[in-house]
Amino acid sequence: MKIFRKSGISTFINIIGMSIAFAAAMILLVQVRWDTTYDANFEGHERVYRLESKWLAPEGHFQLHFCRPLIELARTASPNIEAIATVNFLGKQLYHKEEEKDLVIYGKTIRVDSSLFSVFPFEWVEGSAKEFTTKGNVIISDAFAKKFFGNESAIGKILQNPQPYLDGGRIVGVFKELPLNSSIYCDIIENIGNENLENADEFSYNAFIKLNDPTQIEQTKEAVLDAAITYFGEEYIPAAEIDNFRKAFRISNLHKAHYERDVVAHLLSANKAITITLAAIAILLIFIAIINFINFAFAEIPFRIKSINTRKVLGEGRNSLINLQLLYAGTIALIAFAFSCLIMHFIAGTSWASYVSDSLAIKNNIGIIALMFGIVLISAIAAGVAPALYSTSQPASVVLKGSYAMSVKGRALRNLLVGLQFVLSFLFILTALFVRVQTNYMMDRDMGFTQENVLQVDFDGGIGGKYEDVLEDALLKNPAIKEVTFAMDRIVQNMRMTWGRRGDDGKLITMEVLPVAENFIDFFGLQIVDGRDFQQSDNEGHGTYIVNEEFMEAFPNNRVGSKLEGHAGPAEIVGVVKDFNFKSLQHPNKPLALYKWGKNPWRGYNAIYVRMAEGADFKAIAEYIKEEICSLAPNIPSDWVRIEFLDESIEKMYKKEQSLGKLITIASFVALIIAIIGIIGLVFFETQFIRKEIAVRRVNGASVGEILRMINKKYLLMALVSFAIAAPIAYCIMIYWRQGFAYQATVPWWIFGAAVVAVAVITTVVVILQSYRAANANPVKSLKNE
Repeated sequence: MKIFRKSGISTFINIIGMSIAFAAAMILLVQVRWDTTYDANFEGHERVYRLESKWLAPEGHFQLHFCRPLIELARTASPNIEAIATVNFLGKQLYHKEEEKDLVIYGKTIRVDSSLFSVFPFEWVEGSAKEFTTKGNVIISDAFAKKFFGNESAIGKILQNPQPYLDGGRIVGVFKELPLNSSIYCDIIENIGNENLENADEFSYNAFIKLNDPTQIEQTKEAVLDAAITYFGEEYIPAAEIDNFRKAFRISNLHKAHYERDVVAHLLSANKAITITLAAIAILLIFIAIINFINFAFAEIPFRIKSINTRKVLGEGRNSLINLQLLYAGTIALIAFAFSCLIMHFIAGTSWASYVSDSLAIKNNIGIIALMFGIVLISAIAAGVAPALYSTSQPASVVLKGSYAMSVKGRALRNLLVGLQFVLSFLFILTALFVRVQTNYMMDRDMGFTQENVLQVDFDGGIGGKYEDVLEDALLKNPAIKEVTFAMDRIVQNMRMTWGRRGDDGKLITMEVLPVAENFIDFFGLQIVDGRDFQQSDNEGHGTYIVNEEFMEAFPNNRVGSKLEGHAGPAEIVGVVKDFNFKSLQHPNKPLALYKWGKNPWRGYNAIYVRMAEGADFKAIAEYIKEEICSLAPNIPSDWVRIEFLDESIEKMYKKEQSLGKLITIASFVALIIAIIGIIGLVFFETQFIRKEIAVRRVNGASVGEILRMINKKYLLMALVSFAIAAPIAYCIMIYWRQGFAYQATVPWWIFGAAVVAVAVITTVVVILQSYRAANANPVKSLKNE
């Protein structure tokens, strides 16, 4: 078409801008869908809840762990309870076939009682839940079965786990893989049997409850609490504490619980404000893309209008001319939509896809693709009808004489729309910059312990007491290894073992506990502020505590020399360590006890920390560590040993913030591109109608530079006004967003300056490139044409 030849570059830019905007919006909507459908993707989800309590949880938080006797009591506490599932989350475990110990595959594992199938619906591929009645029986997902057994039937096969405390199990069923955005998503489900069924001290189990009538939730809650109070009795819950005990318990709808931010749990949670923000960004990107499409359609009117009105003079009907422009707008929109799908398909195969929780594959997002297609059609109609009606309504005699011009109101509207694009661009840019500032602030902050040249070695199947000294000696034989220490969990971990104990004053103490080796404090350069460090003699007792300053502040009636129940008897507090950050910096410090097991360890160590010599070869040391661990513990396959630098491990804990920052950065870039495209369209349009003014100024001696400054002045002023509107809004967003972090970066002035400079430079360059031709045109020719 002739119009493509005349405005090919601007049309191409318009298509690229819309394609990027639509692709970015669809990617953001994939994340929004993931969170808004979390635990809401099965029939009856509105009747499924989970039990939560503040018992044994850090101050101000709820936790999800209960003892099995209490869960069993809850089953019969209220007629409104249809079923309760007991679930013990194990995370990823290694499995092998009974006869093939060399073939090991990771599988996400949960241990449950058979009531799980009364709470959650399962679709069976093979077998059923009928035989899932004996401890150790196993059911697996069809995806895991395919990996392990190919096309063979899995029923009756034995699945072995190298963990010494987990038994192998006979497979009795294969279920259709659960949605990834589900709290109980897993590959393997083991029957938990009667484990700890009468042990009221082992709070290791989650409880998912299905109600007959969700409107009776408060009555159900009170019935469960009454049963708990009766069970624990006055010894555990004095009469004076009953009210607080009741307030520290709640039953939350499983889907809505995904947005709870006051729960300490291994289950995924989302920030509702972030979900809303991402949805708003997606909508705004679509909105400004449509605005830009309409702007470009109006900008191209000068190229079309003489042809349109010539056709009118020659007898072509107005409806035909309108339909022609609608066809043109629809073609542009569909091309942009096709490109947006290609962009999304390309990103799905790159590392960028990891910024989003769900798959970006086209086949998995048909609903979002269909929604975007509908939006594209609507935008095509909007960008086609309005300009078509306007251009075909102009008097032919005026247009053919060359006197056509857009109305003052129309030009003001276009200025307003481009200004809105500028405001949104500034909001995105400023927000993205501050997300980066906050994330870098957390990653660069001193955690209070030494990280330099420290390797973190994780493995499942703790080596514990009998191997600790032997492994340490073996590792230290390597001259590139300077120090070694051990811990049950990572030094920085958002969720760890929590104990409740009675202090010297009889009040309940809730603390997180990290069992460690004797040299742990010295290895990490932690500072003892009271009492002493661990020593060799602590290996002979029932356990020894060294608590942090936060513990002493929270429980001032306890001191060095006080005794709290350990894992095997009374254990003494022998020291106080200066506070250090043992969680990622989204979380504040809480009471922590470093714990030495004593002579009868309850569990082994699952984390080893190794300090390398300066300049040592990481790869060589990692291989050496794996070989030594596997030689001492043959049950641990080498694939099970994961080694990385400690600082890199901590940095990964900010992945969500980093991903959010990158998503907003991408959105900012897209918004800025679209705003620039809007400027191109506006300048392109405006220069068609100020040619006479430019020519007169040139005849009167104005230089090309002066003309360009005159045109630039308008757009720079527009950018500054937009910044003045966007800056306070962006500042409020930053202050609100950072409230979710215990350690908050200040809002630096430079991000505002950087945003203004970046947008001003880009705007100036674009305006100069777009208007240079008009400013440099022959003024005599321009006046003649006018």
